[in-house]
Amino acid sequence: MVEASTGTTKEWHMALPMRVLWPVAKKLAGQISVLVATNPDVQRRLTDAGKKIVEVQKARTPEAKIAKAMDAVREQARAVLDAEGSESVVSVQAASWKQRADQVERALQILQHQPRKARKTQLDRIAAMSDSLLAEVFTSLIDDVAAESSGDLELGDTSDQRRELT
Repeated sequence: MVEASTGTTKEWHMALPMRVLWPVAKKLAGQISVLVATNPDVQRRLTDAGKKIVEVQKARTPEAKIAKAMDAVREQARAVLDAEGSESVVSVQAASWKQRADQVERALQILQHQPRKARKTQLDRIAAMSDSLLAEVFTSLIDDVAAESSGDLELGDTSDQRRELT
C-alpha cells in the first residue's frame, strides 16, 4: 500500500493490528465514556485537570506556563498521595512527580540569572522536561480512569476479525 501524501510504502503488518485492535479500542472508549458519565468523582478529576491545563495555556510567558504546569503536577501528586497509602507504587510515583516538579521550578529560578543567549537554549530544555512530566501525569490520570473501568470491561472475542484477515 502506498501513501499518497508521502509516497512511502507501508508495511502490511502495520495495518493488521489496527484492523484487529480497532473494534476493541472502540468498545473500550465507549465503556470509559460510560464510566465517566456515571461517576461524578471521575468527572470532577478530569474537569479539574482540564481547568489546570487551560490555566497553563493562559499564562503569558514560557516561564509562567511552566510554573503553572508544575503547580498542576504538584496538585495532582498531592491528590494521589492523599488517596493512596504511603507504601503503594502509585504514591511512590506521585512523590517522584512532586520531586521532578520541584527540580523544574529550581531550574527556572536558576535560569533567571543566566545570560539571555543561554536562557533561550536552557528554557527549551526545561520546557521539554515540564511537558514530559505533565504528559506523564495526565496519562496516569487517564490510565486510572481506564483501570477503574476494567472491572466492568467485557471485551469481545476478536477471532472473527482475525479470520477475516487470513
